Amino acid sequence: MKVMFLLYGDEQVWADASAEERSRYMAQHDEFAAFLRNHGSIVAAEALSTVAAATTVHSREGAVVVTEGPFAELAEQLGGFYVAVLPSIDTAIEAVALLPQYTVELRPVVDVDGL
Repeated sequence: MKVMFLLYGDEQVWADASAEERSRYMAQHDEFAAFLRNHGSIVAAEALSTVAAATTVHSREGAVVVTEGPFAELAEQLGGFYVAVLPSIDTAIEAVALLPQYTVELRPVVDVDGL
C-alpha cells in the first residue's frame, strides 16, 4: 500500500533547538527512512519551509483570493512529508515511533488512473 506520512509539529521547537538536538532529530529521521526502505520503499520525502513563507490560495466560484502566510494560526504546522510503499498500515504505524516528537497523520494514497 502507498501511504503518506504528514508530519505536524511546532516549528518553534526546531528554531529553539541546539545543534545537538537538531543532530538528534536528523538521526531519528535517518533511522525512520532506513526503516521505510527496509520494509518497502520511499516514493518522495521533503521538509517544508516555515509557515511564514506560505501562500494560501482560495478558489471559490471562479474567484481566486491569495493570502500571504498560513490559512490559520495553529500550535502545530505541517513541517514535511514522506510517501512510502509499505506492506500495511501497521508497518506505517510502527515506523512513526522512530520519528522525533510529531503528530503524524497517515493517509493511504488513492490510485487514480491516468494521473
